[in-house]
Amino acid sequence: MRKLLLLGIGATGLVGVAVAQTPARTPAQLVQARQASYKQIQGAMKGLSDQLRAAEPSLPAIRQHSALLARLAPQVSGWFPAGTGAEAGVRTRAKAEIWSNRAAFRTASVNLVVAARRINAAAAANDLAAVRAALPTLGGACRTCHDQFRGPEN
Repeated sequence: MRKLLLLGIGATGLVGVAVAQTPARTPAQLVQARQASYKQIQGAMKGLSDQLRAAEPSLPAIRQHSALLARLAPQVSGWFPAGTGAEAGVRTRAKAEIWSNRAAFRTASVNLVVAARRINAAAAANDLAAVRAALPTLGGACRTCHDQFRGPEN
């Protein structure tokens, strides 16, 4: 667990480097890109849940969804640079607490990375029981962030 947590922290640091090297974009474009990425996460979570409820889950589909989650999760903490809240002029559900309580947001982001990697490792090992066991933790990581840092729809 500690090793996964440290890997998650290291990965979120690398995202900051990657964001710094991307071409300059407006805050509104960054918000729109963030929203598009979250739609991918939402789709992967739904696909994973649907597969696990299916009479005969498809391990290739589960691996595809879990791999996407494991790829996107380390990027989440880098999707919220200063100026990409409500002041960006684009409708966003991001709460000000993301920027005012960066330590808590970073912790929530790392927890998401750890949970996404755990479910992806289980899927890669074709261990359906472990995937099922890991889903509540992944859902809890998502829920924690939504509860603390995501506002209601406008």
